[in-house]
Amino acid sequence: MKEKSKNAARSRREKENAEFFELAKLLPLPHAITDQLDKASVIRLTTSYLKMRAIVPEGLGNAWGSRSLTQTAIEREVNSQLTQILDGFLFVVSPDGKIMYISETASTHLGLSQVELTGNSIYEYIHPIDHEEMANVLTAPLPTYSQTLCANGEYEIERSFFIRMKCVLAKRNAGLTTNGFKVIHCSGYLKIKQFNFDTISCYGSTNNMNNTENCYQNVGLIAYGYSLPSCSITEIRLVEQ
Repeated sequence: MKEKSKNAARSRREKENAEFFELAKLLPLPHAITDQLDKASVIRLTTSYLKMRAIVPEGLGNAWGSRSLTQTAIEREVNSQLTQILDGFLFVVSPDGKIMYISETASTHLGLSQVELTGNSIYEYIHPIDHEEMANVLTAPLPTYSQTLCANGEYEIERSFFIRMKCVLAKRNAGLTTNGFKVIHCSGYLKIKQFNFDTISCYGSTNNMNNTENCYQNVGLIAYGYSLPSCSITEIRLVEQ
């Protein structure tokens, strides 16, 4: 009986490991990375990428997780190089502060990898004094009639702010840092979706049934982060008299 229980437990573990392995392969990450992920990381990353579909469904498309992408080879090449050209990092944060996506270029500015950051709370990586600032950025005010809705029932609220983020780069590569934090200038927008009043998940609703704009969902923040340029002077030119 004891041996039979051991065999059953071993079989369950093998099936579970196989399922996690298949799930990891569906993540839009290089196989060299997914092969090294533990189970908790697979769940964390999978949850984050599924949430991303609510924000950019047209960007991920129906082919998300498959090898037959609808983009052309040129479009894929341009998209992969865009964040490197802009000298910053793109990130998407949910209203509760979870990092749903961050580009790998964040490692150049912060020394923290894409896999490490994705799915975790942004509050873990910003200065405690800036937590309130971040919460205000992620909070959407009630919409006004002057705000223009897109054809798909969405609108955007511009956001521009500065926060101090944790930086683990070596001192010679970190740039301007103070006590292990680097000032990042973030620029982007909150994405808001409008739903019918009978939609279950919404915020900013009102009891006025005659109001056609009474159910909204704060989808999240889409922004780009830039490091502040170094103020060190490496060369001084003197004007000849």
